[in-house]
Amino acid sequence: MRILVIPTTDWIRHPVPNRLNFIFDILAEKHDVYVLHFGLKRFSKLQARETKCRLVEASWINVEDPSLYYLLNFPYHLWKIWSIVKKLDIDVILSTNILPSFAANFAPSPVVFDYLDHLEESASIYYPGSALGEVVKQVVSLITKYNLRTAHSVITVTRELSKFLGELGVKDVTVVPNGVDTKLLLPLSMQEAKKSLGLKGVVLGYVGSLEHWVDLETVVSALPHIDATLLVVGPGLFTDYGDGIKKMANGLGVLDRIVFTGAVLYADLSRYISAMDIGLNPLKMMKKNEYAAGGKVFNYLACGRPVLSSRMISLERLLGDEIYYYDDVESFISQVKNVLAAGNDEKRHRSSAMKYDWREIAKSYEKVLRNARRS
Repeated sequence: MRILVIPTTDWIRHPVPNRLNFIFDILAEKHDVYVLHFGLKRFSKLQARETKCRLVEASWINVEDPSLYYLLNFPYHLWKIWSIVKKLDIDVILSTNILPSFAANFAPSPVVFDYLDHLEESASIYYPGSALGEVVKQVVSLITKYNLRTAHSVITVTRELSKFLGELGVKDVTVVPNGVDTKLLLPLSMQEAKKSLGLKGVVLGYVGSLEHWVDLETVVSALPHIDATLLVVGPGLFTDYGDGIKKMANGLGVLDRIVFTGAVLYADLSRYISAMDIGLNPLKMMKKNEYAAGGKVFNYLACGRPVLSSRMISLERLLGDEIYYYDDVESFISQVKNVLAAGNDEKRHRSSAMKYDWREIAKSYEKVLRNARRS
């Protein structure tokens, strides 16, 4: 197949690769995969990741704000998508973005839309508490609903999101969950990993972006009552959320027990996760989080570490008692004690992750794309 991918962000320089990066690097081993490359200015100085896909440059006007970038480049993206589809005889378009996906609806190839999470919340969260954020949310909601209803078929990550899409009138929905590269993320010696990072004692760890959908507030509020270090691995993307967490930690007198690493290479994650006694999945209660199931949980499990997550219905139904859950500061404190007392069953956690290896997930993804191509 000749596949055109319209991703959510910069394909090679965004500091946190998402599911499309993994799935399509696998599919590119036997298909011609072309990726519309959004060279976002904010990430232009970061190290580029290798990819097996073929990049098609798609930036005409470069600005810092992501919403403005897609708005100003919309005419160019419309032309670019149409010309690529015609020139390369594209069989199917896989899209996840908002305005570029709207442009793809006018191209003469079937579109499969990957509904990763509640996109209107994802877009508006970068403008917390502002009128602009509400405007972005409403506009994105309208465009996304049109994209979903126009697409040949839709892929999403959980049954909860599938049900939500059904209520919108989307008929052809396939659930393909998130996963993990179990060959790259492996359990390492906890003692050696801690030593290499200069860490001692109990380590609670978070891997991911520092943005307003994350709930590190609960974790930091619990730290005065827990004898542990908090290891935060990941960058801030578009907001000052990380600065707010540092200010909060300083006010509680626990800033000296938090280690912020910033962005690290995905290939180095095994060392950071292996240094953790518990991998954390702290999320705010919002549709974006409640109905989706992000990849970091599988990253922790692949490295043989127990997971403590905010209680989210999608994760409970997907993983059940394979991970631990908390509801507030008090239950976070008690669950940390419970997880540590239970000891670490590295093989069991690793076994849970193996069921969600990207290579298996890519097979399901490929089937949906082939079906769209045939129709």
